Amino acid sequence: PPMSLPAVEGMAPSPPTPKKPTSSILPARTPTPAATSKSTPDTTTAPTTTTTKPVRVRRTQTRCEEQPGRLFANDMPASAFNQNKNGPTSLVARPRSELTARWVLPLPYLRDRALRRFEEQKAAHGGPPQNLTIRDALRNLTVGLFRRGATDSGSQCSIVSKEILAPEANNNNNNPGGGGNGAQQGGRPSEDYFFNVDQRADSVFGTVPFYAPRTPGNVLFRLYFDDEPHVTLATGPCVHVVPSDGDVDSVLRFILTNFKSKKTNGISSMNSLASVLELFSPRHPQQKNNNDSSRYFDSAGRVAWGCICESRKALLQAGINYVKKKRELEEKLEAELEAEKIKDGLPDLKSLGVEDFVATEDSGDVVTNGIAHNKEEEKDKPISDSRAKWSSEKYSSERKWREMQLMYASILKAALYNKATQLLLKRDILSKLRLEYDLWCPLSEAFAANPFVDATDELLLLPGDVTAYPHTVTKDHEKRCQESRNKMQFEILGFVPKGRTSLALAIRQRKQKLSSRQKGSKAAFFPDLSLAMSEIYHDEYAVSEKVWKRREKVRATVESIVSESAEFPPGTKVAVFGSSANGFGSPNSDLDLCLQVTPSAATVNGVEAMANLATKLTEAGIRDVDTVRLTARIPILKFNVPYNAGGEEEEILVECDLSLQNPLACLNTSLLHTYSKISPNTCILASIVKRWAKARNINTPSQHTLSSYGYVIMLIHFLTSCDLPKQSHGARIGSAVVNPVVPNLQWVDPIWAKNPSAVGGPYREIAAKPKNQHSMVRHPTEANYYINTYFYGSGLEGLARYCAENDSANDMALGALLASFFHYFAYDFDYKKYVVSLNTKHNAHPMEREIKAEEDGWSLFRHGLAIEDPFELFYDVAHVVKASNFQHIRKEFCLAYTKIVNAATPNGDPLSGRQVIDLICEPVRNENDNTAD
Repeated sequence: PPMSLPAVEGMAPSPPTPKKPTSSILPARTPTPAATSKSTPDTTTAPTTTTTKPVRVRRTQTRCEEQPGRLFANDMPASAFNQNKNGPTSLVARPRSELTARWVLPLPYLRDRALRRFEEQKAAHGGPPQNLTIRDALRNLTVGLFRRGATDSGSQCSIVSKEILAPEANNNNNNPGGGGNGAQQGGRPSEDYFFNVDQRADSVFGTVPFYAPRTPGNVLFRLYFDDEPHVTLATGPCVHVVPSDGDVDSVLRFILTNFKSKKTNGISSMNSLASVLELFSPRHPQQKNNNDSSRYFDSAGRVAWGCICESRKALLQAGINYVKKKRELEEKLEAELEAEKIKDGLPDLKSLGVEDFVATEDSGDVVTNGIAHNKEEEKDKPISDSRAKWSSEKYSSERKWREMQLMYASILKAALYNKATQLLLKRDILSKLRLEYDLWCPLSEAFAANPFVDATDELLLLPGDVTAYPHTVTKDHEKRCQESRNKMQFEILGFVPKGRTSLALAIRQRKQKLSSRQKGSKAAFFPDLSLAMSEIYHDEYAVSEKVWKRREKVRATVESIVSESAEFPPGTKVAVFGSSANGFGSPNSDLDLCLQVTPSAATVNGVEAMANLATKLTEAGIRDVDTVRLTARIPILKFNVPYNAGGEEEEILVECDLSLQNPLACLNTSLLHTYSKISPNTCILASIVKRWAKARNINTPSQHTLSSYGYVIMLIHFLTSCDLPKQSHGARIGSAVVNPVVPNLQWVDPIWAKNPSAVGGPYREIAAKPKNQHSMVRHPTEANYYINTYFYGSGLEGLARYCAENDSANDMALGALLASFFHYFAYDFDYKKYVVSLNTKHNAHPMEREIKAEEDGWSLFRHGLAIEDPFELFYDVAHVVKASNFQHIRKEFCLAYTKIVNAATPNGDPLSGRQVIDLICEPVRNENDNTAD
């Protein structure tokens, strides 16, 4: 109910409760006399009809640490403020269960905002002054329930939103259902939702009741002002909506109703169905024998089968629309090309002697009624515009068709890989679903043609016609589906992937194929491959002591020039970072240098100082000084330093990039250098991966492919995430507790890391990263953003011994890890759901894309590669990679694994380890032909 607080001297009472004045949160304002006359603009002219597209404002204050308020769901705080680090960080709720959102906002924030809004309204509209109360400060304050990761806030984007204050009486006609600008569903009482003032904490708090959504998924509360929805005041904890045994039937019926209403294209309903089938886990499955339980599951199973049939209908309709649109665009393009041929065959207008057309002497323009036109532009412009429009339409149509296939494939996967769905779906239905799933290729993101339809019409070959599938499924039917998928994969990818062939199976097949005469050293495929990888690294990528001395001499030379130039304060140092210092480079790597200035340099103009330094470098004999990138976010100078080691050696030029105040790059260098020290095999793997990426032309960020740094992060993510089933260190094969190949330096327990063998037991990690004055550092360019720089970097002997024991215990480690790395990112990693990150624990799932979308505004629907920077958590290392290039990169991962499996199971003479590396790193013959090999 509305609160009654003692009035503050000098403040007028609150309008809704005139008998009991409301306490003001603002200082008393001295009334100013209103203007006696005001000039009004002339409004007699007709209003213009020009409409502009509204500008989308990006959501701000997305991280809980940046938000002024706090938001709780059933008294559970957000994970960032959860003191119980070992307890649950999210809330589990049933569909349509009661939820209570409790919010807290500091009074100073409300006071400042109310004053700002009052000044804005006064400047815009003028009028007499008004006394501001607590209700004025809370006006438009809204609590909304959103799907986690929703791009925008506001009533139009929420599942349901509720304003704290009831609508004013004069707004009841426009908003009869209550506050929230019509976004609240089902109406609401005319009273305010509960709120009160905590004078001791200098804050305002309140509660708002909600109901959980009907469909499963992850939701959360957001607190915001409805007139500024992009500013998030507080975010609540994640609420996992999971249907229980008694909710499955009602939830499935709700989804089926949405399918049949046909209000949407079916993607949202298909997503809900996939979630239900994936999360279905009855607490007491043995009650299937009970009559009541059996009847319940049979009823829910019939509804589930109805939903799957509706999903198939939606897929079939989407396929029909795609094929029709494709044919329509092809006909338009064919007609356009025919028109272009006719136009090219027309004679020149000048040869016709038409006086209205006069050709200029030099420019080749045509003058028509005094207006000059270029003949080539006149010819090409309409054609290029039309083709660009049709290309956009074609891409949009293909994207929608691909999304529908992805959603239907996720439904099939959830139904087949969740053993509990056997309680819902009959065995013959599951066998038909498996036939459909055998037609799915995750690399091309498409279903193969239905092998049980004898037709040439493309519309009939789509996988949506379930009537064509056999009633009784045999091995022959499965073989026909696999052959159809292999045929499609060869047409699209250029090869048939071997993703379903495990490494263990490949080794067994190799032993069976090789004769007893060939068995021996050649039969040891992975040890031979591991040896070849080590030899290539030490011959071509290992940095010698001579190269280290050269780099140090160049660094000292540049530092001396910086000191003599007096452009920066005394004590400014030049540090080496990047691949030249992190242990993952090569002798030919460029030298990345960074100016580490003292805090007093904050008053120095960085761009001007770097420009003056460029002059000093040229005067000192430094060659090819380039200042083009001085205006970048971090100013950079590029130059070549001449170096002569003395003796008979010729002078060489060392390419250098000098940046200003780049501490995060140095921090990343230190982290990667520590990984290279504890696990030299990681450097060997990284060198082969970068060799492969460069040869396959997927290592050029300027061409929208991934950088070498991105591949190194992917490799370390794989090594710290994958398991090492060994007898040592407390891990047992087949047990739930296993150790990682390489410990995660940002999470490893320091006590365990100092001496893993002495401590004993399985691999251990800390509950939470420390947050203190030593680990938390302000971001150099982002305001109000702090970085947690913690990682374990001292006393590395124990971790180095741990990694060395792992390597010596398995002579096939390097070769098997390389193959597993390719397989992991080709098949195992779910790019739709997760992002590559080093900030997740070993025994936890990878970083969810929904979390990055919620906290850092990443795209939730960008089905591609996303890599979180180890320290700048808001930065996506793979943001330059386009969707089409991501598909190409994933295809190359699959191709590399397929080549390794084929080499491990040869039909003829086996390949050596060096030949396998050359086969994997075979250069592409044509940049425009991805299937050249």
